[in-house]
This record gives sequence, C-alpha cells and structure tokens, in this order.
Amino acid sequence: MNATSFDTLPAPARTRLFSLRGRLGRARYITYCIGSIVLAFLFMYLAGLMLVLSGGFGRMLYIVVSVLLFYCLLPLVFTVLTIKRSHDFNVGGWLALLLLVPVVNMVFWFIPGSRDENRYGPVPPPPSTGIKLAAVILPLLLFSVFLATGGPRMTERQNPASASPPATSIKPYTP
Repeated sequence: MNATSFDTLPAPARTRLFSLRGRLGRARYITYCIGSIVLAFLFMYLAGLMLVLSGGFGRMLYIVVSVLLFYCLLPLVFTVLTIKRSHDFNVGGWLALLLLVPVVNMVFWFIPGSRDENRYGPVPPPPSTGIKLAAVILPLLLFSVFLATGGPRMTERQNPASASPPATSIKPYTP
C-alpha cells in the first residue's frame, strides 16, 4: 500500500467575506446580497419594535440606526461583494460602479466566473447545497413579497387615465 500525502493536495480557497481580494461565485453573491437585505430589514423590524415603544429618544435612535444601516453599511457590503464577484470573471473591481445603475447591476447574477485560476486568485470553493437553495429561494421570495404588497402603485395624481383632459384652447399671452 502506498501512503498518499495530503500535503501535496491543494487546499481549497477560503472565502473571506469582507476582503477585497479573492473571488466570489454567483450563488454566494446572490445569497449574501439578498441575505444581507433580509437581515437588515429583520434587524430594523426588531429594533423598531423595541425603540419606538421607548418614546422620543427611541424614535430618534431608530432613525439614526436605520440611516447608518441602509445608507452606509449595506452599500459598503454590496460594493465589497460586487468587487469580489467581478474578480471571479477576471475583471477589475471598477466594474462595481455598475451598482449605481439600477437594473444593470443584476448582470453580476448572470455572468459565469472563470473556470480556472485567474489573476485575482484560485477558483472559489463550490457552493454547498444550502447556498444553492438560498440563491434560488431568496430572489423568488423577494419578488413574491414585492408582488404581494401590490408592487409599484400609482396614485390618482400619477395615473394618466383618471386625470382630467387637457384644455383644448390656449390663450395667447397679453401683457
């Protein structure tokens, strides 16, 4: 019997979540992005229940925490994840500026990563079954909640069908 040495086998690449180095696969990217949104809303819901009941100071604290979370922390997390995702298909992190374009940023969900090692690091480890399921279920859940709440609603002011017809005669301006 030959004894094989495990020292010669390459170690799987670890995913360091908040590092700008390395690569991040599609399933993890989708799961981490939508999961962070869900966690942020869950945290704000629970914090809101506790803080709003405590009076004026609690309401002010809730507003400060929500602004810091949704306008500072989440964009920072999305930027780091998107930089790592762009590294996966061998493109520089500057492509993360597409996060500023509302629908175009979803392109990171669909572009496959490099199959081999690239200049940004080794191939990320394959996602587990739980990550794959979360990458499918979380977007569907988010979309179904969006539809269940009525989606974008038009008020009477915005609805062109219920607006009064425009005037047919234009009077000239006379000073």
